[in-house]
Amino acid sequence: MSLIVTDIDSDYQSLLDNKDFTAVNFPIEKAVKIYGNSYSRLRGKNKLKSEIETIIGFKDDQLNSCEAIENFLVFTYYLLKTNDKLVVFTAGLSYNSIDHYIKIMEIILPRLSNRTLYVVKNFIDINESQLTDLYIHINKIEKEIIFDFMKNWLIGFKPKNEYFRYPEYFGKMEFETEDYFEMLSFILSEPNRNYEFYFINKNNSQYYPKGMILINNNSMYLGIGVNKSCEKDFIDKLTKEYDKTPIISNWLQLPY
Repeated sequence: MSLIVTDIDSDYQSLLDNKDFTAVNFPIEKAVKIYGNSYSRLRGKNKLKSEIETIIGFKDDQLNSCEAIENFLVFTYYLLKTNDKLVVFTAGLSYNSIDHYIKIMEIILPRLSNRTLYVVKNFIDINESQLTDLYIHINKIEKEIIFDFMKNWLIGFKPKNEYFRYPEYFGKMEFETEDYFEMLSFILSEPNRNYEFYFINKNNSQYYPKGMILINNNSMYLGIGVNKSCEKDFIDKLTKEYDKTPIISNWLQLPY
């Protein structure tokens, strides 16, 4: 067995072209999709969860979290039982969930003979424990303010995800796209559409490598993840630009 972890900037195209590998969660037609009907229609989920916990030797609350990590753990375990080689794209998982997924798969793979799992991280690995998340909350949706934030704060950043669906994780799919701006436009076109957009910039990692646009409850949170050493400087800059003090959070917390 082998487990190989790589990132989105690495050359993994040969794996997708290799007929021996089953592509999972990539935004290409032939890939097995984890979200949407694929997971909801999977039979025997409770049995699969029980098998996973028997293998890992402890109860894992993530298996019943009703979040993206549950889909990944259960569905890829199901696929590994019948496929020798998987290459899995981690779009939709948080930083913390990717780490948890890798930890669980490191335990599971030795119990499955002759299996190979490539995990392609959906972003450059950032040590989020070294960052402070700063959010400006605006209690209504203002498209112009969002676009100004993108122009002034997210130049050079790229979306963490390469595939977007609405609703974001669960429920009957209403809209899907590979273009984050198309999804952002869709979210902003009607009220009561909640969504989380995350951005990274490996070239700006010294100061603020992470950006966020969160739409929740018909309000918006515009954020950046900043190095703790320059936290005060960015608080002052955001306060001056938006005439309000930003919400201070960390990578384990949402601002609402």
